[in-house]
Amino acid sequence: MTNRLNTAVAVVFAACGVPLATGADTVSTEVTNSESAELVTGAGSAQQSSQGWVKSLTGDLNVSGFVSVSFFHNFNDADPSANAFVTKADEFILHKLKLAIEKPVARSGEKWDVGLRADVIAGEDAKVIHAAGLGTPDDAIDLEQAYLSINVPVGTGLKVALGKMVTLMGVEVIEETLNPNWTVGNQFLYVENFTQLGGLIAYNLSDSVEAMVAVFNGWDKVNDNNDGLSAMGKVNLALRPGTSVALLGYAGPEQDDETTNLRKGAQLILTQTVGSKLTFYAQADYGHEDEAALAGGDAEWWAGGIWAVYNFVDEFGVALRADHLIDSGSSRTGFDASGDTALSSLTLTLNIKPIPDLHIRPEVRWDHCSEPAFADGNRAKRNQVLLGMGVSYVF
Repeated sequence: MTNRLNTAVAVVFAACGVPLATGADTVSTEVTNSESAELVTGAGSAQQSSQGWVKSLTGDLNVSGFVSVSFFHNFNDADPSANAFVTKADEFILHKLKLAIEKPVARSGEKWDVGLRADVIAGEDAKVIHAAGLGTPDDAIDLEQAYLSINVPVGTGLKVALGKMVTLMGVEVIEETLNPNWTVGNQFLYVENFTQLGGLIAYNLSDSVEAMVAVFNGWDKVNDNNDGLSAMGKVNLALRPGTSVALLGYAGPEQDDETTNLRKGAQLILTQTVGSKLTFYAQADYGHEDEAALAGGDAEWWAGGIWAVYNFVDEFGVALRADHLIDSGSSRTGFDASGDTALSSLTLTLNIKPIPDLHIRPEVRWDHCSEPAFADGNRAKRNQVLLGMGVSYVF
């Protein structure tokens, strides 16, 4: 079907034929369908104006999605630890039935346009990404996104989004079909939010610069847990053909009934293509939160990750990821209540597409922690090795 998942970042790479998005798909820099109804404003009856809104919101709806299943073996005698989505060993996991409905919006300085986006996930992964106030850990269905998108005819077109949206952070996203590897890295799991409820504006300052600002209730929160809002800003820069940079910063109170202790940080993402087959990604993160360390005092974290994705042909490619996280105060991982935690992983994935939209992805992953964080029978170890395969069908 038409229309894959739109993303907010202008950098897009096809990992073995699968579109890869850097960051979230809340606001697109490209519009797939600009044939939308124009808002009725000024003269005319209230009924005509209402009909204009209804036509704009219901016309040109695109439906897309995928189904994903995996099977992984843990060489430790236990289910996998410290891995949000692959949580079972030696059994099949139904990760997602994902359905997305979208009426895209044309970014233009000439006319108003309005659309919507709604994403629903059913499966094991839905239990992981629930926002506080929307579902419980036992719910196998999650409303991942639901927002209105409005083009305001100012300059080259100001995009406004209101509702529940996925984060602006990170190379990796919730949808495994859009990522280089099947499993997600430690930066995605521990130093980023999944979703946010609030408002976002995006504007193209030039052909090579896009700026976005979001204000929301908090990280993965539908109901705010304090009297303050959080904010996130991002700039996407296309430096030259094949080279892009994304700069992001965030700040806000995230602790219950507390507005003076702030979580704040920054993120840098670099994307570099080499020829038509090879793409590198690099992501660096820094964060700080007042009075958040498990043993008391402030918490800090640093993280870095690199990806190398090579497509030999359209039907076959390979992706390698390495990442490292230092969690000072153990506020992000919770592995060492008395001090710091260091967590690393190395992942190799084969991306195979024998027919269009069928993705077969064998993968091996090694995890290492400075603390004995991985279960092995009745013991705890510092290492974990997973071997398995994920399969998805995109429609």
